[in-house]
Order: sequence, then structure tokens, then C-alpha cells
Amino acid sequence: MSDLKRVSGNYRLVVKPSPIEGEGVFAGEDIPWGRKIIEYRGAVIDDKEAALRIAKGAAAIMALGPDANIDGFDAGNGAALINHSRERANCFLLREKDRVWLVAGVEGIKAGDELLYDYGSDYFPTKGKRAEKHRKGG
Repeated sequence: MSDLKRVSGNYRLVVKPSPIEGEGVFAGEDIPWGRKIIEYRGAVIDDKEAALRIAKGAAAIMALGPDANIDGFDAGNGAALINHSRERANCFLLREKDRVWLVAGVEGIKAGDELLYDYGSDYFPTKGKRAEKHRKGG
């Protein structure tokens, strides 16, 4: 495991090639259901800046609130690498005030499993071709 990148979260997480797309985040240990796994972190930007970054295609934008968004690729902690799956999602988003967490789903997550969550239908219209790749994984 020495060649794998680690991600900072509440559990051991590693980044490695994903069968869905690019790199993904994988559990390095069992994670019980309902536990906060990792906070979605990054630069907090307004809607105008988010639109500019999305247009450039090099952003992982998560809506935080009115005119507030997180770009997980800018000063993020690796949570932005968690891939989409509608059918195989094993974690979900939990919003707490000005924070967004990924939480283990009801079946928990076994060591070695890729972390996956449903990005939601709002994600796909703004991402164009990249969305098609994610859709294939879900």
C-alpha cells in the first residue's frame, strides 16, 4: 500500500484506480453505518466563481448554501475523488450548517470497498461529457 495516496478523514482511506472512472477513494478499514467518514473540503467560492470553474471543466463543485460553494479540487482533502453511483451508493451526504460530510450508508462499508454516493440529478446537466462517464458507473 505504500504507493497509494492517503486521504484525510475519520477512517483510513486510500486513493487508487477506480473501475468507474479515474481514481476513487477506497476504505482502508471497515466503516460502520451512520459514521461520518470524511468532510467535503475545499475553497469556498461564490456562484459566479463556481460557474467560471465549471465552464473550465477543472472543478469539483458542491453547493454549500446561497451563493456559497465548495471546490473540492482547490485546497480539498480528497473527498472530491469519491465517485458517483446511483445503484451502488454506500454513503450519503449530511449537511451541517457550513459543513458537508460523507456518511456510511445502512450496510456500512467493508475494507477494500470503493466509497460511492449519488451525485444527484443536478450534477449531470452542468458537467457535460464527464457526466456521461460517471453515469456509466452508476
